Amino acid sequence: FFFFFFFFKQKTAYEISACLVGSEMCIRDRYNEKLAAEKELGSFMTLCLLRCIREDRTVMAAQRFVADPSVLGPKYESPAADSLEEVYAESSSRLPILCLLSGTYDPTAAIEELCRKKLKKVPIKITMGEGLENVKSMIEAAMAPANINMLTWVILQNCHFGLKQLGGVLDLFTGKGYNVRDEFRLFMTTETSSDFPLNVLHYAIKVNSDPPKGLQAGMLRTFTQVVNQDRLEKVDAVDRWKNVVFAMCFLHNILLERRKYGSIGFSHPYDFNNADLDTTLTYLEKLSPSGNFEESKWKMAKFMVCEVQYGGKMSDERDREILNSYGDDFFKSEILRPDGYELIPKSKYMIPRMDVPDVVKIKDDISKNWPSQEDPSVFGLSNLADKAYRARESKDLLSLLIEALPREYVAGPEKSREEETRERLEKDIKQKLPPPLKNVEKREKKMTPIFMFLAQEVRRFQNIHVTIAKAIQEITLAIDGQILMTPEIEDAIQSLYNGKVPRSWMYDALGAEWSWISQSSAGWFKELNQRHSQLNTWSRNDRLGSYWLGGFFNPKGFLFAFKQEDYRKNRMKDGSTLDKYELVPEVLPLQQWTEVDKFDYKATQGKRKDKDKDESGILVHGMYIEGAICVAKGLDDCKNEILNQLQIVRITVDEKSDNPKPSYPTKAYYLSLIHISEPTRLLSISYAVFCLKKKKKKK
Repeated sequence: FFFFFFFFKQKTAYEISACLVGSEMCIRDRYNEKLAAEKELGSFMTLCLLRCIREDRTVMAAQRFVADPSVLGPKYESPAADSLEEVYAESSSRLPILCLLSGTYDPTAAIEELCRKKLKKVPIKITMGEGLENVKSMIEAAMAPANINMLTWVILQNCHFGLKQLGGVLDLFTGKGYNVRDEFRLFMTTETSSDFPLNVLHYAIKVNSDPPKGLQAGMLRTFTQVVNQDRLEKVDAVDRWKNVVFAMCFLHNILLERRKYGSIGFSHPYDFNNADLDTTLTYLEKLSPSGNFEESKWKMAKFMVCEVQYGGKMSDERDREILNSYGDDFFKSEILRPDGYELIPKSKYMIPRMDVPDVVKIKDDISKNWPSQEDPSVFGLSNLADKAYRARESKDLLSLLIEALPREYVAGPEKSREEETRERLEKDIKQKLPPPLKNVEKREKKMTPIFMFLAQEVRRFQNIHVTIAKAIQEITLAIDGQILMTPEIEDAIQSLYNGKVPRSWMYDALGAEWSWISQSSAGWFKELNQRHSQLNTWSRNDRLGSYWLGGFFNPKGFLFAFKQEDYRKNRMKDGSTLDKYELVPEVLPLQQWTEVDKFDYKATQGKRKDKDKDESGILVHGMYIEGAICVAKGLDDCKNEILNQLQIVRITVDEKSDNPKPSYPTKAYYLSLIHISEPTRLLSISYAVFCLKKKKKKK
């Protein structure tokens, strides 16, 4: 509020609203002089103002803030792409090099190639794990062999599986009496582990390779870690081979960058890494050693990439269609033109023009001519997809900053963190906790599939209710000093103080989701009350007017229970089997359901205009469409949002037909709206794929 007061003081409400609703140029022109006058805080105030007005631009504004010469400088904002050659130059024989493994980075191949270049030998690879007790002696023998010709490097792979032996390995470098030749190097690879020895972590040279963000940073990293000058000169026709390598590297980074858009980019976050690119480039080398790619060889290259190496990891047919579309654009004779080729039409993403391929010149061309922030149209996506991604990225960044604050942080001069949390528990959280549900299994009722499903949902909700009530009581007693403050209770206090949901409220001890995911405690308790309202209303009535599908722990079980009940009631007498029937969805017009209590069965039935139809079907609501919209009147009703609510859907059971109606099948995900672009659990492929009917096109 201070920043808004600083910028908008002595302005009327009309001027403020006009400035906010207007373009970004309006804000910059009006307040640029005030920001420039504040030499020490002007850039930081700009960052805070953009955070308040455009949350999706927070990370980009932070990058510009860091690149400001008065803050840190441009070099701290540019992506780091240090090669192993540079790391080797800074190391010594008594300083081990620790490489942290990530999803797309495995330095083993690069280390082997560097060892061949320096010593003309292959390094010794030792995979850590149980049953390997002589690691120290093996390294000691390689450090100072009796015969100088036996000298080589050592790679300790997967050190997180042998943490107990790392202390003895470190003694070889820090202890006295151990001879180490100057040419020796020890490389260690490990995943992140909280139990990793701190003395090893402090002593070694650490190499971290987080996946780069952006096509420019990704291409720079690729031409540093995977592609070097030797690889560009392996084929006779180096001018043509350079174009093939560049196009393949660009395709590799396109696939990596599409993952950041969640389910809009790919249905699943596929694990593509540098090993896939290295294997593909090796195959292309052997496919055409002379550099002459004929039509048949282009087809073979496309099949290898789109169906085997990269396509083999894809489990969804639609994702493979996208990959084949990229293959049609990048595996053709046009990319071999010497005057350059536009990888993306009407963009700056071009293959560099040069007669003699040079990795340094290629990296310079990418750094100077390519934009640091790519447009989503490069991936065939709209600006809404980029807006949703950057808003999620900004929230994750701010959440990480909040979690990094010291645990003893005090909000004000009088109240501590524990006092603030206790006050919130008493005045807010306990008031939001609904009363427990009654056990519906005690009711005298026929055990139909739907009723059994309701009993299971109520039982699971009761377990969550009891656990949360007990956790709130334990937090209160721990703050008062009546019980011991355990690490779990301390983490819960910290989460509630930051407005987050304690992890133990969403996940069990094994890490499996047992309630529902939410990024804020307010959203979590709101959904708690909504689920309670649906189950409480349903337990007092035979059925609901419309069912909130996302409010069930097992939506797939609900749809299958309805299918079973309808079959037993209407179909079983015919002697047919259950597998001959399927669920048939129908999206109802939106205007019928704007002001209807969806849980009230009688009120909902009174508003229905399809009374002539069989009332055995059910109505479900609470679903959303990502990247599309289902409208009743026309495109004029569309809002500029990536996520749009789907109308109420009527579901019936009908016999499977050999000639189904034309429809567009879409996958359904069961997850929080905050994580709608990050699918965590597939709901049901067979029962929860809703088909939106195609309407006839008007002239």
